Parts: sequence; structure tokens; C-alpha cells
Amino acid sequence: MATGMTAFEQEVASVRDGLVEMASVVLTQIERSVAAWEATDGSLAAEVISADDEVDDACITLDEQIFHIQLLNSPVAGDQRLLHVGLIAAIALERVGDLAVAISQLAGSVPVGGAVPEVEARIQKMSARAIDMLARAVQAIARGDVALAETVRSDAQRVAELLEELLGVVAQKQEDPASREWAAAAVLVGRHLERVSNNARELAGRVPFLVDGQSFRRGR
Repeated sequence: MATGMTAFEQEVASVRDGLVEMASVVLTQIERSVAAWEATDGSLAAEVISADDEVDDACITLDEQIFHIQLLNSPVAGDQRLLHVGLIAAIALERVGDLAVAISQLAGSVPVGGAVPEVEARIQKMSARAIDMLARAVQAIARGDVALAETVRSDAQRVAELLEELLGVVAQKQEDPASREWAAAAVLVGRHLERVSNNARELAGRVPFLVDGQSFRRGR
């Protein structure tokens, strides 16, 4: 036990640490799924799909930890808010893990050679921004950092704009039969990455509640 920490305080800290560890796994899953998509790498895609069990197990572990703490203790308001947000975050991260699986499934199904460079470029930008947003959102929760959370919420609009650009490019390329199947899958990849961004935005929106009980508000 850390010096100066009660058993209860250590249990609450373990929830925070578990959330950060789960986020690390999920971020790796998203990064690898996008890499599999870009390389049309079926083997890497299969590895991501197989590793999803680790994400599910982490979510279950956090759920059980939080239930145990609430059942056997009487958390004060601040700790109660952390447990509440921690459970929401675990569920959101599990959803993002599912999105990584969905991207990987697309990576393993599209034909090689149909990629459209202009679309690829936007997927790369969306991926980098969405992954960074999710990492910052979890950091903001772990630190109780409202200012950091606000940067995440403000970045969500750019991901949405990139998706609109992607859709515009795909619409222009529909006359090319060789790229049509790849482009249809690319649209789904783009939408999945926007959902990663949306999950990050929603997690960031929980930080003011975590810090001082402000009501959560949806939207950009």
C-alpha cells in the first residue's frame, strides 16, 4: 500500500490506474487496426480482432472493481463521481475497442490496389486526431484536468470536417469501378474514426462533473 493511503483510497486509485491501462490497450488496438487498413494486412487485422478479448476483460474488471467499492464502502461525493465517470469511461473504451475490430474486419475484406490517395490521406489525419483526442480525454479524467478536456471537445469538429471531405472525395471517384469497393469500405472506416472522436468528446465532457459536479452536456 502506498504510504499515507488508506485501503479505500488505494482501491479508488486502482480504478483510475485501471482506466489508464485499458485506454492504452484500446489506443494500441485502434492504431493497429488503421495500420492494417492502410496496408490491407489481413494478418494484422486478425491479430487486432483476436486481442479484443483483452479489452472486454479490462472492462469487466473495472466494472467489478467499481461495484465492489460501492458495495462495501460509502464513498464521499468526489470519489463517487470518479467511480461513476470511471464506469462510463470503461464502457466507452470497450465501444472503441469494438470500432477497432470493425476497422480490422474491413481491412481484411477489401481488394488490394483500389486505394484512393486523397481518401487515404484524410483517414490518416482522422486517425491521428481521434487517437490523440481519446488519449487526452482519458488523461483529463485521470488528472481531473478541465482545461485539457476542453481541448478535446474543441477538436471534435475538425474530425467531423475531415469526414465530410472524405465523403466529398469518394463521391467524385464513384465513376472508377476499380476503386468503388475500396471507397465504400473507406467511408465506413471514416465513420468509425468519427465515432472514436465522438467517444473521446463525450468522455472529455464528463470531466467538469468529475471535478466539481457540473452537469454533463452533450454536443460539440
